[in-house]
Parts: sequence; C-alpha cells; structure tokens
Amino acid sequence: MIWKPFSEKQRIFLDYLFEKIGFSNQDFINGYKNKLEDIYGRYYQELRVDTYPNGFTVDKWIWKYSNSGVIEELLKEVEIKKDLSQIKLKSFNEKDFITATDLANYDYCPASFSISKSFEIEFPTGKQKRNVGKYFHEKLRLINKLNLEKESFSDYFEDSVLNNNTIRKIKSCKLIFSGHDKENKYFINTQENYIGQPDYIFKDPNDKYFVVEEKFKFLKKDLDKESPYYERKLNEQNFSLNSFYSNHLIQLSSYIKYILDYKIDYGILIYWFYDYEFEKPYIHNVSVKVIKSDENLVALKNIHTNVRDLVINKIQNFQFIANSEKCGACIVNKYCAHKTGTSETLQMPYNKMDLNLKYVIFPSHLKRKNKDSE
Repeated sequence: MIWKPFSEKQRIFLDYLFEKIGFSNQDFINGYKNKLEDIYGRYYQELRVDTYPNGFTVDKWIWKYSNSGVIEELLKEVEIKKDLSQIKLKSFNEKDFITATDLANYDYCPASFSISKSFEIEFPTGKQKRNVGKYFHEKLRLINKLNLEKESFSDYFEDSVLNNNTIRKIKSCKLIFSGHDKENKYFINTQENYIGQPDYIFKDPNDKYFVVEEKFKFLKKDLDKESPYYERKLNEQNFSLNSFYSNHLIQLSSYIKYILDYKIDYGILIYWFYDYEFEKPYIHNVSVKVIKSDENLVALKNIHTNVRDLVINKIQNFQFIANSEKCGACIVNKYCAHKTGTSETLQMPYNKMDLNLKYVIFPSHLKRKNKDSE
C-alpha cells in the first residue's frame, strides 16, 4: 500500500481553513488533523496498466491512499458556518426527562451535549462508522442472537471473540429485557426526572440482575507498517483495547442507579472492535468491563446536577480543556465554537453567533486553482 502525506498545496489550504474556522493552537491543529485523517483517510484500489517493451500489457490493481476527505470535512464546516441561518434549531422543554444519553454526552463534553440538544445535526462527523454500529446494534443484537445453531452469525466474528469467557457467561444467563425491540420500552424514574433504555437486562445464576451496554468501535486489525504514523497507531490500538471511556461508564451507572423496576446489582460494558474485509464489517476483538452498583455514584450525581443546571438556567461557566483526539472524533464538531478555545461560557440552546468565521486572506498562489473554494 502506498501512503501519501499531504502535499504542500494541501497543507497550505488546510492551514487556511483551520485559521478561518478560528483555530490558533498549532499543537491542537496537528492533533485534530491527525484524528480527522484517522476517520477519513482511506485506502482504495486503482487499476494500473503496465506496458512492456514488446507491447505486452498487464493489468494490475494497486492499493493507494487518499487523505482528501480531511479537506472535504473542513470545507463542509466552513460552508455550514457561512450561513448560520441554515442550522435548524431543535425544540426542547426544560421539564423533559434527562436521558442516559444526555448524561453520557455531557460527560463526554458539555459543549457537545448542548449542541446535540440545540441543533439538527445534518452533517455529523464519522457518520459511516456510526452507521456500522447502528447496523450491528439493530440487525444482529449481538448478545441475545449469538445462537449459532439457529443463525450463522459466525461470519461476523473471529473465533476468539465468540470464545471470550465473559461473553459465554452472559449468553448462559436469562434474558429479562432487550432494548430497541418492537415494544421499544423505556424505564422512567420520575424522582430523578430520568429516562433510559439499556441494551439488555439479564438475571444470572445467583438470581442477581445485571445490565449490559454494548458499543461498537472501529479498530484496524492489521496496521500499515509503512505509515510514518505506525508507532502512534499501535499505541492508540493498545489503548483502545484496554481503556473504557468515562461517558460510557456513566451511561451504564445511570441504568444501575436509576432503573427501579429491577434491583440491578452490577453492569457490564462491552466494546466490540470491528474492521472491514472485502468492504464487509466483521468483529475481530472484544473488551469487557464489569462495574458494581456503588461505583461512579459521585460522578453520576455531579453530572446529573450539572445537566439540570444548564437546562434550567440556560448558561454555565465552561472551561475548555484542549483534547484534539476527543474533538476530532466528536460527532457534532462541525457545529462547535468551543474547540477553538475562544469561549468561557456555555449556553442552552447553543449560541449560533459564536460560530462566525474569521476573515482570513486566501493564499495568493492557490487562488487560480481554488478560486471557488473560499
């Protein structure tokens, strides 16, 4: 495979776009750009015809690499922010129930939470990968449908995943509730003004109820050793396999704490890691974390309190902590002004006027080729 870095013209154009959006921290820009390349950089096959001196030709399919998707995504953000009137507002009521997803989103980033509740997100980041997760969630129902005697789901898994001890134990437990089914039942706690729908509730052999939440994460199985990012990617891969995000743990803890229909003793968070083979997604690894009912309670209470405060009072102090990895992966990052580090307050609904673009002179030696890009 041929890895190709950004060309000189691409780098100049990227610098222009980042400055126009409002970025100024070069270290953050570099990390943000790397994360976008993780999401939108792609390998593809191209037909090449080799001609020999005797006139004989041979068709060859070669792998090539493209990172032009990074520029396309930044151009989309600029286009959105050129006309703020096109961003559609959602309606919300401060008396609405707080969902498990709300709590997770706020823990991930308060700005991301406000944006998600305020705007119709027509151009989400990483949409393809989220669609794959949705497909796995809705079509396979990975825990309660892993009955390989009835349906051949083994095509989607490597053997090591199916033989994971925790997964096998879960499969042997009694299924009590499965979310996202035809009944689409939600659990409501009026005292906490909370509503949630876990993926599953089971009863184990000791008659203890536990809740399961599963997430789907794209992770390359085999890394390109020719890439100059190989060592960084390898470290990121190992980190992904051994780390669990706090927002997912908060979501799981909210089910344990706030669902009153069953006395839930513990929860299990499952990360399914997938890659593609012949354009078909398959799961090649799994990580599992068990949490008890008394874990994360202080953090859960603080997040719940902060969410209610923002929804009711409509404004909150917010100190942005630069994290290019998180910001680059955020589904609503094209609608965010806080990632540039220029605001110390957060509003609800999100203040569209903070999204105004900066005036930046277009690079003169790119004008002829890119005269319509600005």
